[in-house]
Amino acid sequence: MILRKLVGAAVSIVACGAISFSSYATEVVVSAVSPTSDDYALSVVWSNLIAKRGGGLQLTVVDNGTVKGLRKLAKGQVDVSVIGAPHLKDATQKSGKFKKDPDSLVAKYANMRALFAIKTSAAQYIVRADSGISQFTDFKDKSFAIGRPGGNAGRVTKAMLAAHGIDMDKEADGQYLKYGPALEQMANGSMQGTLVWGGTPHAAVDNASRQMKLKFVSPNPEQMEKFRSTISNGEFYVLKKIPAKAIQEAYSGRVEDNGDQYYWTFPFMFVVDKAMSEETAYTLTKTLWDNIAEVNKTSLALSLITKDGAVEAMSAELHPGAAKYFKEIGLL
Repeated sequence: MILRKLVGAAVSIVACGAISFSSYATEVVVSAVSPTSDDYALSVVWSNLIAKRGGGLQLTVVDNGTVKGLRKLAKGQVDVSVIGAPHLKDATQKSGKFKKDPDSLVAKYANMRALFAIKTSAAQYIVRADSGISQFTDFKDKSFAIGRPGGNAGRVTKAMLAAHGIDMDKEADGQYLKYGPALEQMANGSMQGTLVWGGTPHAAVDNASRQMKLKFVSPNPEQMEKFRSTISNGEFYVLKKIPAKAIQEAYSGRVEDNGDQYYWTFPFMFVVDKAMSEETAYTLTKTLWDNIAEVNKTSLALSLITKDGAVEAMSAELHPGAAKYFKEIGLL
């Protein structure tokens, strides 16, 4: 772990010319996914909260993606890394994108512990308002896009449809197509809907809403347990609730909200090495979640992050310091 001791900069120059210095600070480096990701924006606000709190901790935010970020954490080059719950499981099992990692790194992946998780980018289903699709079971006999060939989105959508009683291969026209071309086909009326992946608002949906009337359709939360039981790593999939009001605000009323919506996703965990001290893990966790209302005010995307998903469907054990905090507030 880094947790570097940094000598603070000069804080004042008195009349006689003497310089006084701040006390030593402990730097914690957070590796987020990308500068445009919700976890990066959250980490920047988190860093400001830590700075405002004082007490010797300092957060520095960098971006490395999920795979590279986890490898850097295992090598001790960063202190916190963001990784999807299914992907950390792949790392510990030396599978997926971690299939070629050396055993020495794989052994270290097993030492990762979670501070918390957030529900960030998610899969959302958008349809033409005149498509006749108002609920997930209405996809029967309809033509819609489910993502690129061989992608995970198509696999998940097929399982989600099955959980709602629809055999995609026999009862629906689910096409393996990216959402860009799919939205173009929707505009000319040859396709009824598509899956898009991202946050709220979504730029592609916003642009398409200026060409045609759209609305969202979401899976039924009551079918999630059935869905989870039929797909590999299903235990890590969750629904992210998007209030109707947030949809109206995001698209200035150009997209029918169709009520509160649920997008499927998986938790993005903020993980650390188990060697991090309990005190540091507790302080980091508490400072963020005690001030989540302040975080929510910074953007529409961050306004959707709530405590109820902070310990849900994770593939890593909670760090003892984080667990202490969540027990205090009644989430554990």
